[in-house]
Amino acid sequence: MKKLLALFAVAALLASTAAQAHTIGGAYAMLVDCSWGTYGYQHGYIGTYRVNGQLISQFFGSTHCPY
Repeated sequence: MKKLLALFAVAALLASTAAQAHTIGGAYAMLVDCSWGTYGYQHGYIGTYRVNGQLISQFFGSTHCPY
């Protein structure tokens, strides 16, 4: 019974982690850096992600970069 409960706990943890994964263009994006900066005339968070071996920056404004 304890093993079954532990299995369900691990499965729930993995499912919640996958649900929070950030994608860019349908591909999984791994956050490399999130910093406050300027994008044109706007100020906000700029996230740098690694997507399929390439670095891609994305502007989020006042919202912190998703993982």
